Amino acid sequence: MSKILIVQDTLDVIEHVALSINKQLDWTGWRELEREFRIPVITTELSVIRNRLILLNDLLQNAEINSIQEPFHEDNRSTNWLFYEEEEEVIPIYDEAVTISVKKIIVKPTEIAHLLAFIGIPGTKSGIDVENHDSKGYHFHYGRVKRDALDRYDVLMTFDKNNVNLDNQPIPNIPLHVEPHAAGKCTHIDASTIGHNRRLPIYLVCEKAMKSRGLENFLSPSKNSSTFYPMA
Repeated sequence: MSKILIVQDTLDVIEHVALSINKQLDWTGWRELEREFRIPVITTELSVIRNRLILLNDLLQNAEINSIQEPFHEDNRSTNWLFYEEEEEVIPIYDEAVTISVKKIIVKPTEIAHLLAFIGIPGTKSGIDVENHDSKGYHFHYGRVKRDALDRYDVLMTFDKNNVNLDNQPIPNIPLHVEPHAAGKCTHIDASTIGHNRRLPIYLVCEKAMKSRGLENFLSPSKNSSTFYPMA
């Protein structure tokens, strides 16, 4: 059975927007709403998270309130919080492991247009311009196995779907990219210190997963990524 992971940014958006609405409107019925949202947000059940985002949008639809004046975190104006991770497979490599995950949309932007406008995300006037909003693609996480659980490192790995030949097939020895991810929330690792003997088995596992799922379905590397394998 796949594992569903709700990112902390999503919980932060729900909590901060709900508190901001209450502050501006000073609702007498806030106590009931507060119980609904259970501030601070502690649930990570996907259906509950989805319903809470839609409820916030509905509350904002007819309310005359201002958008958030002070962003609670600079990254929250991105759309990462609109996605959850589905961990499909965990592949052990000695005392470490690679997980194959895919980012999926929690709720369609068209369903929460007022919420997006309230937060002030650029380019989302109607909640329909969020880039690649159907899915963010497959990617890999890497970590150390501790007591049958994966202690993730703060890196993400993926392939560049532009690395194809004239037949639109992955090029030989297609590079695996690595980039910082979830800094401060996962165990830190300096990817440059990982030696060849560890990189090769990681690469082989990721390459096999890429071929079975299709390169076109993978998350694009960010501008902060570097080549994990082959090593220069």
